[in-house]
Amino acid sequence: MIFGIAIIPIFVYVVYKLGVVLENWYEIDSTFTIIGILLVIGVGGLTVYSKVPKNIKMPGDTTKNDKKSNNDSIINYPPIEVTIDQVRKAIREYSDKLPKGVFRTILVQDDNSIDFEKLAPYLGGIPYKKFYMSKETYDLFEENEKLIPIEMDMVQKAVDQYVKDHKEYPMLNFDPLHRVNYYLLLQEHYLKKAPVTQFYITDLDGLITHIRPQNKNSSQL
Repeated sequence: MIFGIAIIPIFVYVVYKLGVVLENWYEIDSTFTIIGILLVIGVGGLTVYSKVPKNIKMPGDTTKNDKKSNNDSIINYPPIEVTIDQVRKAIREYSDKLPKGVFRTILVQDDNSIDFEKLAPYLGGIPYKKFYMSKETYDLFEENEKLIPIEMDMVQKAVDQYVKDHKEYPMLNFDPLHRVNYYLLLQEHYLKKAPVTQFYITDLDGLITHIRPQNKNSSQL
């Protein structure tokens, strides 16, 4: 870059002398000499400017340091074996540190699998196998039950909307198990298709479960 700055005056001088010679020999207007000098200065200036970012670190420029710092902070967690109870405990610890208004559903990906990159610090690694979670009830499931959380979210939303509209649960009054009445939800277009899994309505604010419950008595809110 320093060489580029130093050589510009030399080029200006050469162009000036050449212009004077041409003016004397061919009686060319001095305007062309001036234009030539300006072109040399312009090209030289652009050349020097283009070299500045590569050779001079501007004040306050911490981009490279920030990138290096971020790379240094990345931890490569090992693959590990975990139980569903260990995953549940890690989710609870993670959730306790979330800011107000942010819920554990941020752990759940589009296929209802859990994003273990976020839980790795609590587990000490990335599990070999996938685990799944319902976004509506927070129930956890293993690989062989991965269909359940998908259907659970679908049915829970349908049940909640039905209760909001009708002020009662979508189930038969005489059903002691409080099974979700899929026929009713399908007939009134709360569901597009019947789930494979049978769900039951619990006493916990109308939350559903796939686990067969004890006998119940009433369907009224």
